[in-house]
Amino acid sequence: MSEDVSDVGEEIKASVSPRARASAKAKRTVAGAGAVAPELSEEVRDKLTTIMQELLLKTHELSFEYSTIDCPKLNECPLAQKSRELFKTVKELNNLVRQATPTPAPPKPQPSAE
Repeated sequence: MSEDVSDVGEEIKASVSPRARASAKAKRTVAGAGAVAPELSEEVRDKLTTIMQELLLKTHELSFEYSTIDCPKLNECPLAQKSRELFKTVKELNNLVRQATPTPAPPKPQPSAE
């Protein structure tokens, strides 16, 4: 069981930096003799997508509120500092999701009926 927990921790770390990603991949390859993680079920993928969309929307809304605060001590506020950290992390996560999501192929032109 402790191996499962540490694997999850490695996966979380791997999503943060390229070095951590490479390290986690190397550990998986050595430990699993090149085994690849199983594909997610459609239900899990849909749930993950829904949660990611909700997280991105709420972070976006928070960023609007943050950007319109008129407080001279905003840079000293711990909540504001944590908000900025969250924005940076979610931005990085969003970029990773975009990189991992295949772009759809353009539609093929229909032959003309002449």
